[in-house]
Amino acid sequence: MYMHVKALESLLATTNGLPLNVRVILEGEEEVGGEGIASYVASKPADLQADFALISDTEMFAPGLPTLCVGLRGMIYTEIEVRSSRTDLHSGMYGGAAPNAFVALCQIIARLKDESGHILVPGVYDNVTPPSSEELDAWQSLPFDEEHYRENEVGSRALAGEEGYSVLERTWARPTLDVHGMPGGFIGAGAKTVIPAKATAKVSMRLVPDMTPAGTFELYKSYVQHIAPSDVEVDVRLIHFGDPCLIPVDNPYVQAATTALKEIWGKDTVFIRSGGSIPIVGDLNRHLNLPSVMMGFGLPDDNLHAPNEKFQISNFHQGIESIIRFLEVVGESTGI
Repeated sequence: MYMHVKALESLLATTNGLPLNVRVILEGEEEVGGEGIASYVASKPADLQADFALISDTEMFAPGLPTLCVGLRGMIYTEIEVRSSRTDLHSGMYGGAAPNAFVALCQIIARLKDESGHILVPGVYDNVTPPSSEELDAWQSLPFDEEHYRENEVGSRALAGEEGYSVLERTWARPTLDVHGMPGGFIGAGAKTVIPAKATAKVSMRLVPDMTPAGTFELYKSYVQHIAPSDVEVDVRLIHFGDPCLIPVDNPYVQAATTALKEIWGKDTVFIRSGGSIPIVGDLNRHLNLPSVMMGFGLPDDNLHAPNEKFQISNFHQGIESIIRFLEVVGESTGI
């Protein structure tokens, strides 16, 4: 966000104007769903008309390699709540007769995916549009080392996911299902022999074109209710969601971005997708019919959502230059 502010400040200071008309929208709630800005955009289409949106919430594929993200996975973020009894119970007195909310919840979760990473929700793959052969060929030409990725970015003994798909396909073009937390029961120091009356799991799914959040949630909710043990009650809630998107690379704003990036970085731009979700991209497309130019300058080792998250200072400075040049190229080529 601050790169955009500094780019506009620099242009105003040196040219006494901007090469095109600019609206700036700032929000700080994206990591908790971005519901405020979604409502704002939906309620003010006449005030927010524009030709495109510029967003810098993506990353470069490798250091020094100019990158445009042209695809995002969408998501649904949910909670599964299992209730097994009126109140917590003593396992000595009731163990063996009373249902256990956590055991039931674990049984549900264990049936959401198989051991090869395939999602078991019926119908979930029906609307998955695979990447084109041209896009797959472009991904294969990227400087990607799977072993370096496993060891330095993931830090695991082995990589997981669907068999038969490359790492980039699994993270960019395939739906996923993950469990993020399971609050409930007794988690304090020492021992307490409780049979919990309630257990909750936070579960999300990443969506790809042409999956829809509403349709996917209904399939998922129906399946969870179907596989739940009969001795417990289950509530499945949708917390927030975002649409997947795929941006055509032949639109004039993406082309202007490739020109600007090559001038600043001295290399041809690569096109990638992102496994993450940026809900505002879908909101801008749905309510304003705006294409988004996702020109980000993060790096794969920035430790997003983790301790010691960083942003490289040299990318910050070249990012400002890139945004300045992009705005100038768009102004020169389109006259908006």
